[in-house]
Amino acid sequence: MKNPITAILRSKASTGIKWIAFSLMVVLVSAMPSMLYALFGPGDGSSMTLTLIFAVGALLGHIGFLIGLLLLLRDAFFNKK
Repeated sequence: MKNPITAILRSKASTGIKWIAFSLMVVLVSAMPSMLYALFGPGDGSSMTLTLIFAVGALLGHIGFLIGLLLLLRDAFFNKK
């Protein structure tokens, strides 16, 4: 299986698409510890640290997604070929 990060970097997609792909990976990676804790951890609830990790990852992912959308809009409207 290929490394997804190098596959995105080597792809011929536009910069906006690459930003969006990385942002979605950040959200998934930051949510993974909380999901694993919910599945395999004790039944007393969730860890506050894992919740904060997910919150920061989701914030960074949404900011990256917004940057990717803005780059796609810039390419569509200002860099016409």
